[in-house]
Amino acid sequence: MAMSFLKGELSLVSMVVLAMLHSSFDVTSLSLDEESDALLNWKATLQNETKPPLPSWTLLPNNATNSSNNQNTSSTPCSWFGVSCNHAGSVNRLNLTNSGLKGALHGFSFSSLPNLAFLDLSMNKLFDTVPVEISNLSKLIRLDLSSNKLSGEIPPQIGLLTNLEVLDLSANQLNGSITPETGQLRSLKVLSFYANHLHSCIPASLGILSNLVYLFLNINSLPCSIPASLGNLSKLVYLDLYDNQLYGSVPREIGNLSNLVELNMKNNSLTGVLSNLTESHLNANQLFGIIPKEFGNLKSLISLQLDNNHLNGTVPISLGNLSNLAVLFLRDNQFSGLLPQEIGNLMKLTALYLDTNHFTGSLPQKLCQSGSLQNISAFNSQLIGPIPKTLRNCTSLFIVRLERNLLFGNISEDFGVYKDLDYMDLSYNRFYGEISQNWSRCPQLTTLRIAGNNIIGGIPPEIGDSIQLQLLDLSSNQLVGVLAKEFGKLTSLLRLMLNGNQLSGDIPPELGSLSNLEYLDLSTNRFSKLIPNIGNLLKLHYLNLSNNNFSQDIPIQMCNLPHLSQLDLSYNLLEGEILL
Repeated sequence: MAMSFLKGELSLVSMVVLAMLHSSFDVTSLSLDEESDALLNWKATLQNETKPPLPSWTLLPNNATNSSNNQNTSSTPCSWFGVSCNHAGSVNRLNLTNSGLKGALHGFSFSSLPNLAFLDLSMNKLFDTVPVEISNLSKLIRLDLSSNKLSGEIPPQIGLLTNLEVLDLSANQLNGSITPETGQLRSLKVLSFYANHLHSCIPASLGILSNLVYLFLNINSLPCSIPASLGNLSKLVYLDLYDNQLYGSVPREIGNLSNLVELNMKNNSLTGVLSNLTESHLNANQLFGIIPKEFGNLKSLISLQLDNNHLNGTVPISLGNLSNLAVLFLRDNQFSGLLPQEIGNLMKLTALYLDTNHFTGSLPQKLCQSGSLQNISAFNSQLIGPIPKTLRNCTSLFIVRLERNLLFGNISEDFGVYKDLDYMDLSYNRFYGEISQNWSRCPQLTTLRIAGNNIIGGIPPEIGDSIQLQLLDLSSNQLVGVLAKEFGKLTSLLRLMLNGNQLSGDIPPELGSLSNLEYLDLSTNRFSKLIPNIGNLLKLHYLNLSNNNFSQDIPIQMCNLPHLSQLDLSYNLLEGEILL
């Protein structure tokens, strides 16, 4: 009797369980159908351009099978392009970046996708505003709507997405304010609103985002001061605020950001004394004062750009401790005193810009000892002394600008062969010696300027092997001898300046084959005899042959130079008629 009663009870329980499971499957089925319908309904609102968007987003009809006739359709959205699902078959990821989509988001039923954690619609042509309803995606971890044409204001309801770790609305046409509710996104690691039309202040509430690693607000119009609360973002590695209308001083609290690798605030109207900061790019502001020695503690910095300000005093030797530094820009300031030799200890340095300051002393003598330096610019900085011996073997060099200083040394010994060198300017220093054949062994060299030094000897004919040269300026030296016919091989040459030397003899007729030449100055030399036929230099607009010993008639071919606007043949021995 008891066994019969127990069997009856178990049977009843089984029926209840089966009923509950059946009900659960029905609810799940209904939920998945709702997700499919939501995606298809949004697809239907998208505009067709060259072809219908998202062709795989099609459901099989009832009772259909996956035959060859239905190969582009599916019974579930989980196999559609850009769609991923969780184990229960519910949509949790939607990645449609760069899919050629054109339309608005208002037709998207966000509430029908309760499990969506990843939404990437970047690099499309989405327009109109960001819907308030996007706040229904309560499980969302990543939201990327960047590089579209979205407009209007950022809805304050965005602050309800408290699980967000990445919020990227950059490169759109959004306007209005950075909503203070963004400060509610405590899990946020990446916040990117750059390249929009935002025009309010940076809300102080962003300083609550204690997990933030990347903050990009650059290229907007934010006409306020920088909130001191940003100094609370202890995990911040990248902070970009450049190209805004920020004003006032840089908060001292920014100096608390010990993990910063890059801080870029250039092209604003920031003022004030520079002290206790971990900044990287503060160029093109109105900062004054000195660089604090504490900068040497910023071991994570890879780029420090302080150019185009009003900074003064000496450069601290502690900068030599920045072992990860690759870029150092100090140009266009009022620095004075000795340039620290410790800068030569920066083994990862690739770019060093020191120009337009008031330094004394020499360049760091161990510069480029690691062989990584590519660009060095120190022109017009009152530097004196020899060239670092390490530069001779610095084969990584690409651009060298050392003009208008008081540097000295034997130019044929201080410089070597550089496989990547594009630009070299040593003009107006005190270099001596002869022009080395090594310059012709720099296969990428397009610009060579050594004007205004004490260079002697002749121009080696091997210079004609530098067929990629576009500008050659050896003016105002003490060069002697004749021009070699190999000059005719420099067919890429646009500007040739050899004026102010003691060159003599005939000008080789091969010079007339430089068909790209636009500027030619051979004045103040000792060239003699006939002016050569230069009638093929059809791009020439400047020609100066004055202060030589040319004789006889002016060549009639000069009348064939259609772009010639400046011609100086004065102080020669020419005779005959003036050509009209």
